[in-house]
Amino acid sequence: MKTVALLFFAFVLVYTAPTQNDEYHILRNIINNVSKLLEDPEKLSGIMVPSGFDKSRCISTRPEDFCLAEEILFKINSTKYVIPENILNIGRLLIQYNQFHQTNCTVTLNKDEEQLRDLLKDLGCCAQFKYSRLNHKRMRNS
Repeated sequence: MKTVALLFFAFVLVYTAPTQNDEYHILRNIINNVSKLLEDPEKLSGIMVPSGFDKSRCISTRPEDFCLAEEILFKINSTKYVIPENILNIGRLLIQYNQFHQTNCTVTLNKDEEQLRDLLKDLGCCAQFKYSRLNHKRMRNS
């Protein structure tokens, strides 16, 4: 009986573990949500967020910047600004993506501010870069 229970537990672990395919889909969803938000500039006008997300640093394979983006998006003052639903979706997707790249997510937010639109553009570029690299790996392995 113990053997059956152990085999069942191993089966569940193997089939519920996140895969590279999941990471690929999460990045695709981040890109889609960012693109939808950037289509309507009026939704984002005037929303200021702490600066600190660095596109060039993010592209150089440092996952900490996705953690930083997650922190910034969840700290947007929802009483001061009307937050589009896609922002919340991106935040949730970043949480899922960060589970693939465990980092010490102690973020010190910069006192400088930038427009949310600029953060989203940089996040979209970085996600696109990582997505393309994953896609290239998938094609090579096929």
